[in-house]
Amino acid sequence: MTYKTAGFLILIVVCFQSCDFRNSNNSYDYGTENDSARYYFLKGWEEILDNGRWTESEAAFRKAVEFDADWLLGKSMVGRITRDLSERQKLLSEIEASIDLVSPDERSLIEVNLLSMQAANNRGMGIPNTKESTQARMKLAEQNFGAFARKYPEDDYFKAEYIEFLHANYGAQTALDSMKSLASARQLKLGFYLSYSADLELELGHMDRAMAYALILNETLTDPSFLSPKMVQANIYISMDSLQKASDLIDQVVVADSNHIIALGMQSRLKEALENR
Repeated sequence: MTYKTAGFLILIVVCFQSCDFRNSNNSYDYGTENDSARYYFLKGWEEILDNGRWTESEAAFRKAVEFDADWLLGKSMVGRITRDLSERQKLLSEIEASIDLVSPDERSLIEVNLLSMQAANNRGMGIPNTKESTQARMKLAEQNFGAFARKYPEDDYFKAEYIEFLHANYGAQTALDSMKSLASARQLKLGFYLSYSADLELELGHMDRAMAYALILNETLTDPSFLSPKMVQANIYISMDSLQKASDLIDQVVVADSNHIIALGMQSRLKEALENR
């Protein structure tokens, strides 16, 4: 056996061990029997929601589909995160053509992703999304992600999305109450739940609580390439009306990850706010 072959086998073993570890907390296979595909799928969620790294997230979702090219839920996540309109349109057509072949659970997740992809396609083509279509997407997400979160309570990230949609539909207090009710002690220590708790507390005017969550987040995500702590701190600065400090932090995020859609939007709004002062 050559050194190169041995190294490849070690990599496969490490990947499978990681896959088994992540899936030990989750009784659902997300529609794929391929452990490596599922590992990278969950890695994609971890990168975007916990660590705040959009470029790494996209790479992981694409890797998942490389391992299982027929996996519709995996394809739908690539469709959601890509900024390429033609690729998203192609993926939308492929998924719609085969969606009747998947399980009811997988379909419930894909249906929401399809609406998100269609909304993104409309924006890319300069077509306004109607208020009715946006409300329909928000309600379907609440319904489907909520049902999934309750059926599979150890799922970390569709539960996180459910909480985000509750926030959008009903406000910060409902989202915060639901998070405390639905999330396990393990989940509440993950990057998303810490950072989103901080943001929700800020929205409710609880600066001390938000700063406490931000401190725990900084202690949890110690890798300097993780961007969630910077995003939370920027939101704290905005709440303190320290817009220049917030702008400086957001500029750092955009330099580190040019695909960070939220940071790009914040950068534009902060620049405009500073210019109008």
